[in-house]
Amino acid sequence: MELGKTNLEKFDRTNFKQWKFQIKCALRAKGLDINTPKPDGKAIQWNKDDGMAMFVITSAMDLNQIALIENCDTALEVMTKLESIYEQKSEMTKMMIHERFYQYRMSPTDSIAQHIAKVENLAKQLKESGETISETAIITKILSSLPSKYRSVRQAWMSLDPKNQTVINLTARLLDEEASLSIEDDNEIALLVAKQNMKKKSVPLKKTNKESNEKSNENSTEKSNEKKHIALHATTVVNVVILLETAVLQNKNNMEVRTC
Repeated sequence: MELGKTNLEKFDRTNFKQWKFQIKCALRAKGLDINTPKPDGKAIQWNKDDGMAMFVITSAMDLNQIALIENCDTALEVMTKLESIYEQKSEMTKMMIHERFYQYRMSPTDSIAQHIAKVENLAKQLKESGETISETAIITKILSSLPSKYRSVRQAWMSLDPKNQTVINLTARLLDEEASLSIEDDNEIALLVAKQNMKKKSVPLKKTNKESNEKSNENSTEKSNEKKHIALHATTVVNVVILLETAVLQNKNNMEVRTC
């Protein structure tokens, strides 16, 4: 195989396990074995082969990653150092993906399509890390992480023929249920809005009745005050008349006394 025909994905800290396998295949295709010990004495061919192996490896690496192995003298040293850094990290990454997968719950703001996509993406990450995950495990995770309003789908799914228990069928059922629940929610909202509108319409009527009562009370008060005013005026007139009569009588008596 000619060197120019080698086409490898560059390693950029992700998917180290897959990249390592890719390098292994490329080296084997070129007849290179980095585990071959360096012979004593002249090692012209060994140096040539090892240099070719280092070239294949570094040509498939991002420049930022090459900085980590610049002090390595052989292809074996290069791979050993990368393994010590990234295989340990890969195990930690795998544990983190496991944790995210098993702790994942559907977000209240997500749609069914988004929920299923997230579960499938986590399952894909587990597979890429070297883990084996079955379709049954994916289905179980999709169902178990749903909110309680999808309980009926979970119950119906348990009674379904195992042959029909696929991610595709589950997706179709959940999308149908989501549509039905959405219609119910819309109806409830419409009913609530209608009730609120009815309450708003009844408020002015109550105000009108109240205003009418207040007006009636005002009229009654005015009439009562008018009656009181008339009565007070009449009383005043009577008192004046009495005083005048008393004065006249007193004056008449005085005149009679003088005559005598």
